[in-house]
Amino acid sequence: MYTLLYIFSILLISVNLSEVSYYEILGLSKQASTQEIKQAYKKLAIKLHPDKSTEKDNQEKFMKITEAYETLKDPERRRQYDLYGSYQSYTRKYDYHSQTEYNNLFYNGLYHNDLFVNTLSGKTFYNYLSEGFHFINFYSPFCPPCQNLVEHWKKLAEKYEGIVKIGAVNCKYHNSFCFNSMRIGSYPSLLFYPNGKYGNFVTYRGERTLEHLDNFLLAYLNSRVHIPIVTQIRSTDKPIAYVMGINRIESSSLTRIAYHLNGLVNVCIIENDDLRSKLTNNEYAVIVFKYKDISKEIENTEEKGILKEIVEVLPKIDRIDPTNLKDIRNGLRDASINPVILYFSTKNHDKLLLHQMRVAFPDYRFGEIDCDKWSELCSSLHVEQAPAWGALKEGGAYQRAYKSTDIRDFIQNAVKATNLHTLSASDFNRILEGDAGTWVLVVVPYGLSYEHIVEPITKTSLHFLNSENIQFGIMACSLNTDKHCRQIANEQPTIVIQERRKRHYYNGHIEEHHLIEYIQLLIDSEDLYLDEQKILEIMDASSRQHSWLVAYLPKNCGQLCDDLAHEWRLVAKKLRPLEFVRLGMLQCSAAQGICINVRGPTARLYPLASGMHYTINLQHLTQAPYIWEWALDHIDDSVQKLNWQSFTQLVAVEEINPSSDKKPWLVYFHSPRCYHCYEHFADFAITGIYLHGAVQLGKVNCLSERRLCQQERIMSYPSLKLYLGRNKQQAFSTVIPLELSNYSSMLEHIKPYLREYDERLLNRIDKFDVTHQGFVSKHDEF
Repeated sequence: MYTLLYIFSILLISVNLSEVSYYEILGLSKQASTQEIKQAYKKLAIKLHPDKSTEKDNQEKFMKITEAYETLKDPERRRQYDLYGSYQSYTRKYDYHSQTEYNNLFYNGLYHNDLFVNTLSGKTFYNYLSEGFHFINFYSPFCPPCQNLVEHWKKLAEKYEGIVKIGAVNCKYHNSFCFNSMRIGSYPSLLFYPNGKYGNFVTYRGERTLEHLDNFLLAYLNSRVHIPIVTQIRSTDKPIAYVMGINRIESSSLTRIAYHLNGLVNVCIIENDDLRSKLTNNEYAVIVFKYKDISKEIENTEEKGILKEIVEVLPKIDRIDPTNLKDIRNGLRDASINPVILYFSTKNHDKLLLHQMRVAFPDYRFGEIDCDKWSELCSSLHVEQAPAWGALKEGGAYQRAYKSTDIRDFIQNAVKATNLHTLSASDFNRILEGDAGTWVLVVVPYGLSYEHIVEPITKTSLHFLNSENIQFGIMACSLNTDKHCRQIANEQPTIVIQERRKRHYYNGHIEEHHLIEYIQLLIDSEDLYLDEQKILEIMDASSRQHSWLVAYLPKNCGQLCDDLAHEWRLVAKKLRPLEFVRLGMLQCSAAQGICINVRGPTARLYPLASGMHYTINLQHLTQAPYIWEWALDHIDDSVQKLNWQSFTQLVAVEEINPSSDKKPWLVYFHSPRCYHCYEHFADFAITGIYLHGAVQLGKVNCLSERRLCQQERIMSYPSLKLYLGRNKQQAFSTVIPLELSNYSSMLEHIKPYLREYDERLLNRIDKFDVTHQGFVSKHDEF
């Protein structure tokens, strides 16, 4: 103990005490007893007391150890310090004298623009998680312990660069994500993900110092890396690094070096002097690298220096120039070569990651493009600043990696997505002019981030991989090409589907299944677009062969009509089982004569065998479930609105003399305040149409008929029940709750009950041909 204190008193001369904790100042651990604190202070005070030394630095150090002692000797002050840190130290470090400085700390946090710590948000967090180790700091910029951790966290991130992805989330600014999504209850909370996105996290509960954090991570690295002590010189068929003695390099540094070189170079230790002499006579050699005819003695003892020297003598990666790049793309188009991963280099940049990826993906060819030498080639491949990565895929497509993308994830996904391209300005303009088929475009104005779009758009492209008629492109504009992006997107990255000359702006959630649904709807709805001639045919009742539901979208309607067009496609998808109904959409800018009186988006229903039509303003029905409820209420008027009196008389009445003609009732209980009720109503109504009179249909508004719904024990909305009265086959009436699902599932569920009740009812269904079903409305309106 005393030896430690003596050493620490010497170290005090050269360290900045304002950046270390009170425990470190006294040379103690956080578990030190009050007696140990007193003894440590006494030993240091003897050396640093002003009576013993007149040096100014020693006087300042004496004040520091006294401040530390006065705080830690008192149990309550010590408890407060352990919880919140030193008020004096953090207020000196983060002394904001203006609202601007406070705002900068609030919005930017403690790690803004740090080279090694990745600043994360709720949007970027899940994309940030990939394979491998991740260590995330959830903090508040105004939390003293969080502020005391900053320098330790930054140094840890620098030390483990390329091994552990170290990030930080400012929970003061991203409070909802931290509290609601991550359940962070205190700051700082340090979560370690040993298996990246594929497993759970471990909460770090140790001391928040670089030493303890380092030891924590080393425990995981040691479980993945084994550095043997060898007793003989090995074959040089594979690269091998001989460490000249176990004490030549710090053990933690050696572990990190071995982890970096895992799969690239075998690292081993030689302790035998005779073996060392066979490798080298250089007494200053720390490592001897051997590979075939290559032999290199490394005297450097720093991690980065050792890694740099080893990487320099590893087998060279193929160099690519404009000529052989053309040959490579031709080979990819005729599938004669495997995909090629491109690394764009410049001088003085570390190429360790390039060699690591070459080992991780042995089936792909790797090539290096020197951007110092071939600057125009790099520019043509959308590389503004090296180092950067790209992929040339089967078929010749090229994709550049987003700057902060995990390269392993990029290689795994990009090579598979052969229909996803990084676009040039000329390609982009050709697509917008309608000369390139259907494209899903991510348009990114200069300087904006699109990291959160990369993964969902890549996965979406994989879903349409076998579709020859659709391609995906990313147009990330540079300063020189930004004018091209600004014609589509202004303030944020935008997803656009360009169908020849038709352009659709996607405004939904940027998630894979939402994107797939939107794109598939566009593909399946090509026949929705009507011209003026077709509208004239629909208006002519004598030639009308189907019932038609048509949306009129006026010129210059803007975002509202873009959104309504998508909702109309959803309506068409839902009503597609009714083959006697056709849906269409008229973009009024292309048919001014017919639309001259259409001042707002409007829906019109043209019934079969009727010269009149129903109409409604779509500004009141902006979502598909509301539209299809309105349409189905007019398409089929067999659904009766039931109240307490009519329900009692028609559905619940007990007949003294059972009638063989009595039909069952299928009743839909709903609330007009329930969105899901509108969503499920369509399947209920379509089920009723397919039942073709085998049952009677009713719906009950539980908001106005609360007593009735309570009597029928309706616990949630919507609910569906089948009422089977008494007949000759059954002596008692029964009520059967049914699960609401799609119409075909509900039909299959209902049929067995009808067969058991009265199998003659199924004759109505079996003989019913929905393709020829028509309807004549009882009331026509304009």
